[in-house]
Amino acid sequence: MNGTDKLFLLLFGAGAFWVLSMLCASVQDFSLQRFCSYLIRIDETGNWQAGSLLQGLFTTLRVSFWCLVLAFVSGFFVGIVSAHKRGLASLPSRLYVLVLRNMPPLILLFLVFFFASSLLTDLLMNIEYSLAKSSWKAWFYFFVAPEGQLDRMVACVLTLGLYEGAYIAEIVRAGIESVPYGQWETGRASGLTTWQIRRYIVIPQTLRQSLAPLAGQSISIIKDSAIASIISLQELTFQSMELMNVTGRTVELWILTALLYYCLCLFLEKISQKWERSIQWKPLH
Repeated sequence: MNGTDKLFLLLFGAGAFWVLSMLCASVQDFSLQRFCSYLIRIDETGNWQAGSLLQGLFTTLRVSFWCLVLAFVSGFFVGIVSAHKRGLASLPSRLYVLVLRNMPPLILLFLVFFFASSLLTDLLMNIEYSLAKSSWKAWFYFFVAPEGQLDRMVACVLTLGLYEGAYIAEIVRAGIESVPYGQWETGRASGLTTWQIRRYIVIPQTLRQSLAPLAGQSISIIKDSAIASIISLQELTFQSMELMNVTGRTVELWILTALLYYCLCLFLEKISQKWERSIQWKPLH
């Protein structure tokens, strides 16, 4: 270990000690029972109930899942269609990417929520009213949207799904265009159609090359889902703000919230790393 490494460790240790001392000073009456009650609590009948933060985490998972589905569907479609396109043929996909990538997601969320969602208000209300009388009500509220939150869920999924899809489209397009053109010619010489070349030759290589940035974009979707709190969707960040206003426990609440986001993103990262190792090229012996 050289002098630079020792200096870095010394500064890092001093910074960590300062942060911990500030946290201890801010949370003088820390209670583990109160801390855990934000996640799981016991109601008046003695049954275990999900706490506010755990309920918010479930909503964050729902939002992130549907955003991921829309982002990957739109991103892969635009990326595949726009690959190797030039001129007017690439104009629709380029407009999609340029407009969405260069617009703040918060502004886009406001536009979708106050404009696009207003056009779908009657439709969404009819859907929720019909489901309220059906046997699918509990499943719908569990997997799709909490009760009374369908319009906010749709606005958030449309916003983040299309916004992140623009980044995924560029990742996919770059991955496809990185495959040497000679492999296309080899596929045609073998009698394969254009779709078969994409399916059996190009897309598998694109996935191998693009898995790491795609995993990073997936993690970004989970973190960006916090902007849904602005339109009062009861996800993790919104529940943290509500609890903070009620209890006044600012530091410990946001530490717990940060840990929940961290664990969620770390779990997804580990899955992507395992998947990446499983599809790596294996040397021939």
